[in-house]
Amino acid sequence: MEKNFLTIPEEIYLLSIDEHGAQLPMFTNEEFDTLLSASILMELAILHKIDSDQKYIIPDKTGMTGNSILDWAIDEIDEFGNNRRIDEWISHFSVHGQFFRDEIITSLVRKEVLSIENEKVLWFFNRRKYPMVNNVEVIEVKSRIKTLIHGNDLPNERDIVIVSILANSNLLEAIFTVDEIKTYQLRIEQIAQMDFIGQAIGGILGTFKASVFEKLFKNDSPEDMLEAHIEDLKKKFRITNESNLPEWIRKGTLQYEKTLLFVKEKGTAQVSYNPKTKEYALLNLSYYHSPFGVS
Repeated sequence: MEKNFLTIPEEIYLLSIDEHGAQLPMFTNEEFDTLLSASILMELAILHKIDSDQKYIIPDKTGMTGNSILDWAIDEIDEFGNNRRIDEWISHFSVHGQFFRDEIITSLVRKEVLSIENEKVLWFFNRRKYPMVNNVEVIEVKSRIKTLIHGNDLPNERDIVIVSILANSNLLEAIFTVDEIKTYQLRIEQIAQMDFIGQAIGGILGTFKASVFEKLFKNDSPEDMLEAHIEDLKKKFRITNESNLPEWIRKGTLQYEKTLLFVKEKGTAQVSYNPKTKEYALLNLSYYHSPFGVS
């Protein structure tokens, strides 16, 4: 396998699914959006597109990477400069979780790591799923990280990132047994603390609440439904400054008005927006994708 064949977001995604492409129980959709957002920032840091101190993301070198997610993130960071803290950037990116997942799946299919299968649910309806072609990539990641934790070698940047993400989100069991976590707790903590971005994950995940879509079926106006959805997103991703909201859910923008029109048309505010294609879709709550997507 060529060096850095997979990006960090792609490796994190693979750790979150089983061989059939279904999300593992320990990963929840909204929390996973936070992990992907942090992993994107970490990848940019390794590529020297950004720098960071204990609080802030600092733009570094400009120039695109050829990866759709990373290049979109670079544009966003270049636009706002160094005026946002690490946790604010993770929160800002987390709202685009479905866009990230769709792009990661597309990339992994192109790299022949995942395949595409259409599964018949009813006689008139199929759903699409993305099982692994084989487990080689996942086995490689797990083996690499286990070897690092079990030994005394200095970690490289990419492995620091993986350990930091899993440790700060309490997802170490994706790789280690409970006994291994206890035995190597000090080593894991030492490596996890080497990354400022990874440390910011824990505080954000701590704000998640169980009422994810409690207002979905209430008979509210489109404006009320969208406002409730925005408030949910703000709470989940700890967005306190309205200016940190993406344009499609920021009041006063033309894109917000288009969002509202889509909500009126579909009768629900559980929608997402793809900044690459400029299209809306109903929010996808699983890693199974319907061929009848909304745009």
